[in-house]
Amino acid sequence: MTAVAPGRAGTASRGWWSPVLSVFRSRREAAVGVVLLVTLVVLSMTVSLWTNYSPSEVAGAPFSAPSGAHPLGTDDLGRDYLVRLLTAGQTSLGIAFFAAGIALLVGSAIGIAAGLRGGWLDSVLMAVIDLVLSFPSLLLALSAVTVFSPTKTTLVLVLALIAVPQFARVVRSRCMELREREFVLSARVSGVPDPIIAVKHLVPNVLPLMTVQFANTAAIAILVESSLSYLGLGVQPPDPSWGNMIYASQNYMTDSPWLPLGPAGVLLLASVAWGLIGEGFNSGRRSLI
Repeated sequence: MTAVAPGRAGTASRGWWSPVLSVFRSRREAAVGVVLLVTLVVLSMTVSLWTNYSPSEVAGAPFSAPSGAHPLGTDDLGRDYLVRLLTAGQTSLGIAFFAAGIALLVGSAIGIAAGLRGGWLDSVLMAVIDLVLSFPSLLLALSAVTVFSPTKTTLVLVLALIAVPQFARVVRSRCMELREREFVLSARVSGVPDPIIAVKHLVPNVLPLMTVQFANTAAIAILVESSLSYLGLGVQPPDPSWGNMIYASQNYMTDSPWLPLGPAGVLLLASVAWGLIGEGFNSGRRSLI
């Protein structure tokens, strides 16, 4: 039977999500961030259910001012801007979420394996991570979307690749501390396989740290994806994203200021939401692990 050290060090009996849920009860900024993010996601995913227009449909005269029929007016082609803004949210939020999710799975697996086993495996994995880190992240992203077609799948994979090293490093560092703890040593002496030790003892302890990194990665991924789309190297028209909407509307700021301010404001709101979640978990992390 696996021994668990008293106190907060061994969290196997508390369940994986117990540390995460306790953050929302104690850290208000994390809860606010989740509410903002969920609101954006729900509005974006359900826009087709409560509006009468499609994102590519001409809904009125070009450059119509905000009104009851069009709360954010229309763009230069007469398309409903609110519909396009929320449809773009599906793309921008989805790319950031999946990129951060893939980076979390791959990077955390590398970090746990390197931190728990050590030795030659740690050396090899960290050498690969250092190789990836030797390339500037933005330059790597620009090169990848230039060589390959700038599809949504390409953006997700590229953004995940540049975020994997950060996950691997922070998780490895924590696991190197945990592997010397009494509850991990007791499990090893009892003959518990390393995969079971990782799942039962390490993951619950590094989960708050992984959540902080996930939120920070998603916030950065939204900004990088929007920057690439602004430069024409991300999501391609006619598919809307917040980045290419800002680019397409920047020349109309004087006469129709709602056009660039709409996607810029929502982009800022999404980044702030992810930042609040990360800050909440980062503030509460030391008391949870």
